[in-house]
Formats: sequence, structure tokens, C-alpha cells
Amino acid sequence: MNILTSILKNGFSFNRDRMKLFLVVFCSTIVLMQVIEYIFKEQQNQLLWLMVVLFIENFLTCGVYGSLKNILLEKTLTAKMFLINGLKFFTRFLLIKLLFVVFIGFITGLLMLVAQATGKFSIPMTAGIVLLWIVWLAFPSYYFVLSLFAPIVMFSQDSSVLESIKASIFFSKKALEQIIVIAFLYFCSVLVFVYLPEKMYNLSSVAWLVLKGIFVSIFEIGFINSFLLLYEKGDAT
Repeated sequence: MNILTSILKNGFSFNRDRMKLFLVVFCSTIVLMQVIEYIFKEQQNQLLWLMVVLFIENFLTCGVYGSLKNILLEKTLTAKMFLINGLKFFTRFLLIKLLFVVFIGFITGLLMLVAQATGKFSIPMTAGIVLLWIVWLAFPSYYFVLSLFAPIVMFSQDSSVLESIKASIFFSKKALEQIIVIAFLYFCSVLVFVYLPEKMYNLSSVAWLVLKGIFVSIFEIGFINSFLLLYEKGDAT
């Protein structure tokens, strides 16, 4: 726990270069949220424009995460570094996200088919079929969870998609508890400081938009940096 506390403390240590990345995330978050809202309200061809936003977000995320890793290596952040990272990781990061979406869609589709099919059987038979499906899905779902760390591995090691997934599974088996703790803290932070206030009080002012952008940016830089530090320390042992 002391190691994890140290990782989180260092992850949320904002030096000059990390502050620059914070500003990138903050500005892009504000702009992209407004653009998405405009697309849903006004634009025709919404799918096309959402794809454009997805590509822009993917490029910026690659630039930020790749630069965070470079900063951990004590390199100075430059515009050239950011652009190189954005381009270098763009395709691989997009492919990893696509693979995750395909897997989730596949499992969801199977569960819907099972739910429809079992509606025609008796309760005992339905329970048996559902239990068999749960057992069958448990194994791939377990490895899917272990592979979710693959983007961090990719940005840390500059590895291919398959190598990142393999390394993610291997590393997550050793450090699953620490990964879950950091992910849980990330989720709770966004839930408590961003999602719940907005829904409970119906916040939509410019001041809230700015405050939300600040929260989102701090959490993203801090927790992603913590994940990178966790992998760096775990991979070195």
C-alpha cells in the first residue's frame, strides 16, 4: 500500500511539462464537448462528424499519453515530441479500442441471444443454460479484463498491439489489485466530482463547463501517469 500511495503521489505531481499537457487536455476537453453537443443539436451527417471528433480525440490522447511516458524518462516536452507521439501511436491505439469494442459487442450480442432463446424453456432448464453460458464466458471475460491494461503497455514499451495485449495479461496477473485500486479511484473521482454534481444539480453554465474541464484534466493526467508509473515499477521488478 505504501508503494501504491507513492505512485499516486508521484502521478499527481504536476511539474512544468505535465502542466502543459494538462492545458492540452483541458482545452481539448472543453472544445470537444462543445463540438459534440453542437453535432447532436445542429449537424446533418452526425456519424461522419463524430468519426472526425473520434480521430481528433485519438490523436490528442496519443500525444498526451506518449508524452507523459517521455516525461517519466526525464525528456523535455516539445511540440515535436507531442506530434510524433500522436502520429506514432495513432493507429495502434485506435485498433486496441476497436478490438475492445468488438469484444464487448460480441459478448453483449451473445447474452441477448441467450436471453431470447431461454424465454421458451422451463425455469430449471433456463437456469442450467444460463449457468453454462456464464461458465463459458468467464474465461474469455477474465482475459479481456487482464488485457485492458494494453494501452498503458503500448505507450510504455512502444510495442505492437498483440505484444501489448500479451504483456498486459502477464503484468495484470501480477498487479491486478493495484490496477483495480487505481481504476476504482479514477472512476470514483469522476463520479463524485463530475458526473453526480452535473446530474443532481442540472449544471450547464460556462463556469461549470470550465470547472468540469479542470477536474477531468487533473484526473486524466494524474491517474494515467499513475498507471504508467505502476507499469514502470512492476516491469522493472
